[in-house]
Amino acid sequence: MSNSIIKITVLLLFLLNLLAGFIFMNEGLFHYDAVYLARAVENSFRTGHLEPAARGRYGSVLINSLIYLPFFILHQDADFSIRLSSVIFHALSITMLFLFVYELFGDFIQALFSGLLFSFVPFYFSPNTYGKEHGMSVFFVLLSFYLLCRWQRERSYFLLGLSGFFLGFSISVKESVIMLVPLYFFLLFTFLPKDRVKTKVFLAAFVPFFLVFLVLFFSYLKHEFFRELFIRDVFCSEFLGPCSYMLQKAFKDLTKSIPKLLFLFSVLGAILMVQRRRIPLVLFLCLWFMLIFFYGNMASFAPRYLDVVVIPMLILAAYFLSRLYEKSKIISTALLIYFVSGMLIFVYPTLSFRHRYNSEKQFALFVNQVTQKNALIITMDDAIFIEYYGKRKTLSHPVNDRAKMHDFVRAVSVSLANNIPVYVTGSGFSYDQKKFFWDIMTESYKLTLIGTQFCEDYHRPELEPVRYDHHLFRVNFLKP
Repeated sequence: MSNSIIKITVLLLFLLNLLAGFIFMNEGLFHYDAVYLARAVENSFRTGHLEPAARGRYGSVLINSLIYLPFFILHQDADFSIRLSSVIFHALSITMLFLFVYELFGDFIQALFSGLLFSFVPFYFSPNTYGKEHGMSVFFVLLSFYLLCRWQRERSYFLLGLSGFFLGFSISVKESVIMLVPLYFFLLFTFLPKDRVKTKVFLAAFVPFFLVFLVLFFSYLKHEFFRELFIRDVFCSEFLGPCSYMLQKAFKDLTKSIPKLLFLFSVLGAILMVQRRRIPLVLFLCLWFMLIFFYGNMASFAPRYLDVVVIPMLILAAYFLSRLYEKSKIISTALLIYFVSGMLIFVYPTLSFRHRYNSEKQFALFVNQVTQKNALIITMDDAIFIEYYGKRKTLSHPVNDRAKMHDFVRAVSVSLANNIPVYVTGSGFSYDQKKFFWDIMTESYKLTLIGTQFCEDYHRPELEPVRYDHHLFRVNFLKP
């Protein structure tokens, strides 16, 4: 295929996904991590040095700071620029998948079909409309894989070193992609001569990656690893084992929004590749898919965790469709349209609604309207939205700790005694399995309903929106 056609295809894929991203862009930031990132970017400009996002993720902060620069000059906040970045990198990741598959297989149709299939996978497209970093992390992983394939063709040590660098950098965008590092080196070894392993080649890829990883590890990742392994606070995510109850949910979510026929085509694609003696690539893609046993067994699992897991499945399905295309262009194209439109139809109602109404943002604005400027809002996971959009100070209660709860109540009482208005949100009663917070609040204070706002839970919003009425209560002393 000529370079001009490749370039035109890349441009069209990018523009298609960019347009779709703008059409469905969320009204605001719709996840804790997204708001935390926006605040980190804004604080980076205020302080003059990079501020951490959730779990550090300094690479994401750096790139988003560059995108935010013109908005900063115009005295705007980072809300829109974070969502814009998310949409842009979604589009870039699709084009990078096309280039990677084309470089790996040398098949234009398979590469094109892979990109189109990945474009509207609901649990990948959705997070990239409200400011999450999934598109950016996938882009840099695929970029490192693509450059590795380019090295295999051109034998340029510069490209190989660059691929190792971007592999390391991808971890600074989203630390969980570290699980793809073994796949990178597996792919590297499949490209090496079978009779010997060239140390120089290995070092050219490994050294840049390792240096970047060392910088990340000693600057902040070691603290994140320590917190995950030993501190185990409420923000940590536990690995539940290779076959936990959560894995069943992961497979269910994987099949819920993707046409089931596509899974059959993935299996047929793998069988066809084995028949054509492309066993190393089949093994590479199968090992890649096996990451579902890691991501799907996390206690905090959400469908968006499957974004990197679904890629090899789509590549295999595209391989089968491309072979079918050789025999019947009409049937193959019709099946592609069926798959892509099916996924888009599935996700359309949710994204269309959120394009018009971001419930977390609107609830925070509601709090801003009905509370005083010096008010203290007791809440939990909504705190960052209320601080960012509502411009109110928040307070979170201790989790399942009765001793600390009494200290918390004393702090609330001091605020009330100093004539500081105190409110509590309905979500403020979450993380209260033992009902310590509920009991102590209802026993110590009078709660008066101020208002209710239609809201939506943001924790796992990719496939099944959870909508509810969110209440705001005024907190006062009980009358003697």
